[in-house]
Amino acid sequence: MKKIIIYMIGLASVVGLSGCLDDNNNYNYEKVNELVGAISNMEGKYSIASGEVLTITPSFKFSIDTEVPDVSYEWLLDGNLIPGENKASCTFSFERSGVYEVTYSVIDNKSGVKFSKSANITVRSPFTRGWTILSEGGGGESVLSFVGGSTTSYNIIMYDRTGKPIEVKRDSLVYGSLIFRDVLPGLGSHPKGLFLNAGYATDYGAVYDVSDEVIVMQDRWAELNGKTLERSVYSDEEFRGDLPSAGFNPVSISMTYSAKAMLNEDGYIYWANNSTADDFHACAYVNVPLNNGQKFTGVYPSYKVNKYQMAIPACTADNKIVGLIDANAPKNDKSPVIMEDSKTSNVLKITTSTGDEDTRFHLGNKKIVTMLPATCFYDKEDWTTERASWVALLKEGAAYKLMYFCWDTNKKVITVRNDKFSELDLPQLTAFTDMAVFNNKRYVVIADGADLWYFQFGQGAMATMKKLHTFDKPIKSLGANDTYSSEYRSDVGYQPEHNGQLGVALEDGTFWIYEVIEKKSGPEELCTEASINQLFPDPKAAEPVNNKFDKIVDIIYKYGNVKEFLMFQF
Repeated sequence: MKKIIIYMIGLASVVGLSGCLDDNNNYNYEKVNELVGAISNMEGKYSIASGEVLTITPSFKFSIDTEVPDVSYEWLLDGNLIPGENKASCTFSFERSGVYEVTYSVIDNKSGVKFSKSANITVRSPFTRGWTILSEGGGGESVLSFVGGSTTSYNIIMYDRTGKPIEVKRDSLVYGSLIFRDVLPGLGSHPKGLFLNAGYATDYGAVYDVSDEVIVMQDRWAELNGKTLERSVYSDEEFRGDLPSAGFNPVSISMTYSAKAMLNEDGYIYWANNSTADDFHACAYVNVPLNNGQKFTGVYPSYKVNKYQMAIPACTADNKIVGLIDANAPKNDKSPVIMEDSKTSNVLKITTSTGDEDTRFHLGNKKIVTMLPATCFYDKEDWTTERASWVALLKEGAAYKLMYFCWDTNKKVITVRNDKFSELDLPQLTAFTDMAVFNNKRYVVIADGADLWYFQFGQGAMATMKKLHTFDKPIKSLGANDTYSSEYRSDVGYQPEHNGQLGVALEDGTFWIYEVIEKKSGPEELCTEASINQLFPDPKAAEPVNNKFDKIVDIIYKYGNVKEFLMFQF
């Protein structure tokens, strides 16, 4: 009986198969819609500030329904369907920082086939990156404000290797949508300036990341969290109740992720070794002055990013530039715990390749007006090979000079590269106010009264001063956002450089942002023309933007992380 049933089923199958073969293809087999190319107009990653609005409107093309496709849409956030979001575009805004995954899907209603693309949206604190403004209120109080940047995109025409023009989308920064005033009421009084601790550049594969930090110099110095701009600690509290007996009134400071060197008004430097790279306050100052009570007149910022940047520049009482060894480093890339080096806090003279003291750093009658970190790239794609360098403005009598130098440190010796040293006269300057260093593009912008000047450093005697602009008010402070970025596409190669962005505070309390436009020639890329173009307040904005603050004392551009100082990421 079982054999008969099996036979009947087999026979039915054969008959059915025969029917299919004999139907002369009369069944209606429709072609299925396919995607032509890839989903476009949707980037793989976005970076926005919390509270900022981002709208994504992807594009696609079907192989059949090309004009009016019969489709549905869906959007997912971190793998979960977003209720009610069933249109071709979707708008996002996040209050919490973090990384979010967004998935867009277009569904062919005839076949039910779904085509998808995902993107990561990095949401940063609104205070991570942007312009920090310190001003003095009517009662002498310190007022901290912030002008944040938001990303936007625009199209440029480039040419592929065959000469065919291609429209390429790229990112920029716009300002004015994120303006915060008096972000920390009760901050303090009698503001004097701002300082940026750039943080720690983690090695490849590291499991932790470190934001920068803002120090407000005032009657009582305050150190602020780099992500929230909330006060972390007062600087004097880091003596842990053991303040210097001579009194404590700091005048300047240098801070890295591993050490702090604070100059007191009595000429002594006090040192603190940090114990973890991701906590700037896991330290305590020693109340005994550095180097057996040696006197100093200045200590200057150092953005320490690798093993080649282990010395902080300082100026001694006898007017010589020296290096303070800062050789502490994290135990490994899996732990932020810092291992102290026995050479750290040693004071070293600058030497020549023969081991003699380098007399170029015996300043004599010259005085350091300001000194800021610059860069000396060995490989623009690799910050781990970056050498420490600085630009210093010197004054001798009424005359100004610009010194640029780069040094190597091996804990025991500091030497200066001869091909990276120059000292040039700046005869145009008469009433210096402030200087901004564009470390990647290798130029400075100098404020002199109401005049704004441009000067390339590292070009030797070939470089010349160029006037950028004359304002109708004196300039109070400058800041630089050096937007070097290596954007590469296989079809068109490297995209053009973004212009550097310059922050300008005037004596009338107004704050402005400009792009610095350079025209260069020759293999040395010597600048032949320089000019500025206003970005903030946007001259084309439909609504006016209030760029007036209190009496501005100082401005800085806050990078968010020291990596951004070397290679800006949009």
